[in-house]
Amino acid sequence: MAAPGRTMKMVGFLQAQNCSIAPGSWRHPAASTDYLGPDHFIRVARVLEEGKFHLAFFDDRLAMPDIYGRDHRAAVENGIRVVKMDPATILAVMSGVTSRLGLGGTYSTTYYEPFHVARLFATLDLMTRGRAAWNVVTSLNDSEAADFGRTEHLEHDLRYDRADEFMEAVLGHWDSWEDDAIILDKATGRFADGDKVRALKHEGRFFRTHGPLPVPRSPQGHPVLIQAGQSGRGRRFAGRWGS
Repeated sequence: MAAPGRTMKMVGFLQAQNCSIAPGSWRHPAASTDYLGPDHFIRVARVLEEGKFHLAFFDDRLAMPDIYGRDHRAAVENGIRVVKMDPATILAVMSGVTSRLGLGGTYSTTYYEPFHVARLFATLDLMTRGRAAWNVVTSLNDSEAADFGRTEHLEHDLRYDRADEFMEAVLGHWDSWEDDAIILDKATGRFADGDKVRALKHEGRFFRTHGPLPVPRSPQGHPVLIQAGQSGRGRRFAGRWGS
């Protein structure tokens, strides 16, 4: 029994793919077959919200499974997580049929750029009216590296060094606009205060990104940040950036 004043937080762990976390689940007679369209995810979103879940959360992987024999064909033949659609697009679909459900998606600091991720999640935060969350990951295998033109995956601690700077840049972009920057004076034609929108001009070890971000701040400032590192370095990263 929960202690007085404490509540359970329920998270629906989802994957934008042809099966659940159980790779053979697609074979079940009752398994959905319309996951390549919006209806499947609309149903899931409605069930989670009606069930009082706090968050719908999508993991992600930026490559098709190819560990067995260094070849993807066995995974394709057996339907082992070979479909991996972009989670942000699906979260946008789910947001349109829900009003309370939190919506979290995984994006990598190793294979994306800070400006891109800052813009994507700032937009999603606005479109979901503050229900967006970003699960920050550093990715973990060479097949993902190959998809992004790299010869090998970065070493573990170096990935987190890069991720620290990635977060500094993303949060800097999210702070480009002050909360009261928008004036919206139709009579004078003054849309916003130019002194309250600032370029980031970040130049670091891993990234150079100028800004300003062309997305104003949401009322709460930025999306919720999620991180689930298990190593000592990953836990330090999570403790620094998670919110």
